[in-house]
Amino acid sequence: MIINIQSLEKNSSKLIKSIDDFSNNISNIYNELNWVSGYWNDYHARLFFTSVESERIKINKTYDELVLLKEVYKYIISQYKSIGNKLKVNLETKDDILNKFNLFNDKVNEIISLYNDLDLSFCSDVASKINSQKSKLLKIKENIISAKTKIKSTLEKIEEIEKNINFKLSKIDIEVIKRVDINEFM
Repeated sequence: MIINIQSLEKNSSKLIKSIDDFSNNISNIYNELNWVSGYWNDYHARLFFTSVESERIKINKTYDELVLLKEVYKYIISQYKSIGNKLKVNLETKDDILNKFNLFNDKVNEIISLYNDLDLSFCSDVASKINSQKSKLLKIKENIISAKTKIKSTLEKIEEIEKNINFKLSKIDIEVIKRVDINEFM
């Protein structure tokens, strides 16, 4: 998956504006319908305004669902922004990546072990160079362990974020607003 925080923020802003426009439009429509209800009063009007009230409930639910979606965007942005601005992650390769760190660490351990098994008592000038190389390998080993820990932690955090996003999205059920045929009220 590719995560671009700037793009998410841009889409979030568009969504927020659309939700605000939706809310304003719906408010204006229902204000007009309330005004009209004072002037239209027959059998068809009662059917129409009963239908309007039913649709208002659905539209309010849709609005609430859109607000929840806006909150999901905010959550995604805040969580991923703490990791970085642009991410490219394949969580399916997590175990492979960590195994490669383990393999590399094992190879470094083998080399260190070979250095430890060397008898350097007969050549002190070479011994200091070899011990210097061994020290560098020990530093590399520390860096490998540190990098693996950091990557593992980051991948686990991303997995947790994705789990939470899926949970939040599973609670959202935006119903499609259907067009009403006005002819049935005439």
